[in-house]
Amino acid sequence: MFFIFPLLSIISCKSLPKGSLKDSGATLNTQWKGNYTISHDFGKLDENAEMTLDYDLIITKDSCSFSGLGYKTFFTDVCSITGTEKQIIVKYIRQIEGDQMTNHSPTDTLAVVYRKDGRYYLQSQIVPNKHWQYNTPILVKKKS
Repeated sequence: MFFIFPLLSIISCKSLPKGSLKDSGATLNTQWKGNYTISHDFGKLDENAEMTLDYDLIITKDSCSFSGLGYKTFFTDVCSITGTEKQIIVKYIRQIEGDQMTNHSPTDTLAVVYRKDGRYYLQSQIVPNKHWQYNTPILVKKKS
């Protein structure tokens, strides 16, 4: 019994993504902790299908994931964050789920998230705004 718990702790720590937290990553994760969401409804593609896109950035005390689901989009990535209390950079670590035909192009930086006037914005090369423009600030909803 005394050997099982330490062994399980070692196994579970080894299963965590390496590099998911940088020097001050734990502090940043605590400051930026929450679920950031973007939902776009582009209307009907045809009489049977809607064109929607949903993105989620989930930051917990010790992890970060970024995902997209919708029109030609399906991925979930493990990520890390670096930055300050006003802005973070979301860095790609590895993909944990996705369709090779529809996931995003490989990129080191998934997104930049920042606060301005009490609101949160995301800017990314892989997340379009409602006009299909990339790398433009998009207002995000944050749930703590």
